[in-house]
Amino acid sequence: MKELVSVIIPVLDPNLNPTEERILHHCLEALANYPIVFITFEKADLSIIREHQKEIDVVYFPKEYFQSRETLGKLFLMEDFYHQFSWASFLLIHELNSWVIKDELYYWCKSGYDYLKAAPVSKKQGSFQNFFEDISLIKGLNHTEKLRLGSSFQDNGLYLCLVERMIATLKGKQKTAYNYRHHQDLLNRDALFWEIEANRFWPNLRKPTPIVQNYFCQYVDHQITQSELKDKLPFALTGINGTNINSLPYFK
Repeated sequence: MKELVSVIIPVLDPNLNPTEERILHHCLEALANYPIVFITFEKADLSIIREHQKEIDVVYFPKEYFQSRETLGKLFLMEDFYHQFSWASFLLIHELNSWVIKDELYYWCKSGYDYLKAAPVSKKQGSFQNFFEDISLIKGLNHTEKLRLGSSFQDNGLYLCLVERMIATLKGKQKTAYNYRHHQDLLNRDALFWEIEANRFWPNLRKPTPIVQNYFCQYVDHQITQSELKDKLPFALTGINGTNINSLPYFK
């Protein structure tokens, strides 16, 4: 019988900084009811992680995918990556720049969506919600628009996905996924692909409305203040770093 969900924590640099250690410790506590798996490269020294939890599960991938966040994005656009975790129906990819406020993971797995992630944010203009009203998703984005949208996912390190739908989507869009993996200029190529390519021409993934997205996860520095959301905290925040982690009450 499949697990409902497994939590996947990527480790690019095993020498975690203090903020990453703090996030890791919290993650291990907040999501202790679910299988937690670390992904990293062979021979990575995980001694710092084992200081927080002695017994850990690790799945190794080639080191080339752990050189930077951009190379990690290539791994998240490969069918083989999702096949590795076929024991679970869902994966929660939890990079060490995100913080689970409250354990609603079971609820979100049962919410009927295939892919959930915080909405992209422009550092200058705020939410990108209106960005897609001015373009045709059937036509697609030009290179400049892709660069702009890709930058809006910077440090957006948490998503929940249905494994079988991710595999099916990548299988159906092999050429497009290949191009994204090998396009050197694209920022946050994985988020960009799932945002604009997955449902072009055909709805391969059931994705939420912007309001539901904001209930799932928000950028820590761009939290929604509309009346319908201000009294309810999201499941998680993302975009956390050493500058903002001490400024919010969730981290006390």
